[in-house]
Amino acid sequence: MSSPFWQETRVQTWRWFIHSKRRPIVVISGLMQPIIWMTLFVLVLKDSMSEVLGGVDYLDFVTPGALLFTAFNASLNAGVPILFDRELGFLDRIRAAPLHDRFSIVLASAIHISVMTFLQCLVIVAATSLLGVSFAGGWAGAGVGLMALLLVILGFTSLSLGLAFQFKRHFEMLAVIMIVTLPMIFLSSAFAPLDRLPGFLRNLVLFNPVTMAIEPLRLVYTQSDWTMSTTLAHSMFGEITAWHFFAGLIGFNVLAGLWSRKVLAKKLA
Repeated sequence: MSSPFWQETRVQTWRWFIHSKRRPIVVISGLMQPIIWMTLFVLVLKDSMSEVLGGVDYLDFVTPGALLFTAFNASLNAGVPILFDRELGFLDRIRAAPLHDRFSIVLASAIHISVMTFLQCLVIVAATSLLGVSFAGGWAGAGVGLMALLLVILGFTSLSLGLAFQFKRHFEMLAVIMIVTLPMIFLSSAFAPLDRLPGFLRNLVLFNPVTMAIEPLRLVYTQSDWTMSTTLAHSMFGEITAWHFFAGLIGFNVLAGLWSRKVLAKKLA
């Protein structure tokens, strides 16, 4: 017999999946956006980046960035549907219901966005595989890549759900997301290698959670002889390995979770 909390979470999660089924254009646009970005970047930069990458095909290089872009963008928008529920008054109805724990409201949304984001990433992997991009890291590498994606999804979903209870209108949150998205993507190694950035900018980019996830994912995606101790970047602090990037991602998740928990504890009380 399931506990009341998990029963509430399961029902509310199913509600979000019904919403996605009724609004397929949202799912389709989420799939098309990174594919369009990849196509445009490959068409524009393929020839000019070939020498920079030392003969590595630009599509191979940019595919991990597209996966992270999808996970980052989807999770950063995770709180928007809840904000719509607040505006329409539906969230107040849920809060007025005799719920065992109101945390099930945000957990259901987090589960839904995580599942949908992983499905979108799988579609990108399948699409790029048809174009000749192969995964070289093996099963252990797949586990490392999955963990990098999961940490990005959890961290930015926590931030997004917290922001959903900080703003009163959806256009306020969408404005913040628009301001944040482009700098975090372009001030990362998603579409250009770290060693081609100016020194001061390279050190700044290393603190970007998107870069922290992209570099280990790119390592296991493109190299069959990878190790967690492989040097992925050089900075003023010395050599940066996959271990360092994962430690940074875990720290980011802890900070995002603590802040979100504080906001949700206050707003859902």
